[in-house]
Amino acid sequence: MVKVAAAIIEKNGKIFVCKRGEGGVCAFLWEFPGGKLEPGETPEEALIRECREELDVEVEPLGLFAEFPFSYPDRDIYFYFIRARIVSGEMKLLVHTDSKWESPSEMKISEYCPADKDVIQKLCVEFSK
Repeated sequence: MVKVAAAIIEKNGKIFVCKRGEGGVCAFLWEFPGGKLEPGETPEEALIRECREELDVEVEPLGLFAEFPFSYPDRDIYFYFIRARIVSGEMKLLVHTDSKWESPSEMKISEYCPADKDVIQKLCVEFSK
């Protein structure tokens, strides 16, 4: 099973999300930035590395928000959704085709990767408190 760390980066009540490019079952859908863990890497280490590689920023992991397995038609993935904050750098899209800041309620309208939908629901509940 592939393990993936994804960043939940919040600022002013909005969450940073990216749009995938061509290829795979999630082509052209929105997602939380992140990627696969390398052998021996913790989810937090993977998150730091992936944000550096995909966005050219340094992040600080702030804690696990959610974790669960999800089955896509072509593979099974174990996700770690980790809260993070940007500590340095200016965001650049090095992998994705687009990005935006969205509130959890706005996220319910956009098209996201299927695995992200439960996390969006959990964010909506948390932000409504």
